[in-house]
Amino acid sequence: MSTTSNGAPAPARGRSRPSRAPVTAAQAFGISVFPLLGAGLAGNGMPVRDVLVLLAGCGAIGAAVYAVGGSGRLLLQAFAAALHAAARR
Repeated sequence: MSTTSNGAPAPARGRSRPSRAPVTAAQAFGISVFPLLGAGLAGNGMPVRDVLVLLAGCGAIGAAVYAVGGSGRLLLQAFAAALHAAARR
């Protein structure tokens, strides 16, 4: 029984929130490939600005796919805010 309200369940003891899921191999691969891809493109003569634009576009597409597939409303809001901030520059 809770001490704050009659009939309310008592607060859970120990872990009150779930732990994070472990990083999968696909996530680790994606995180490590982007810097290597950028370094490889820049090393082969592609301008750094174009490399950054390309990798940012790939990241935006990945975030959008993740948001749509996972119904990530907060991620979509953050993505829209980032686009709005970039458009104001």
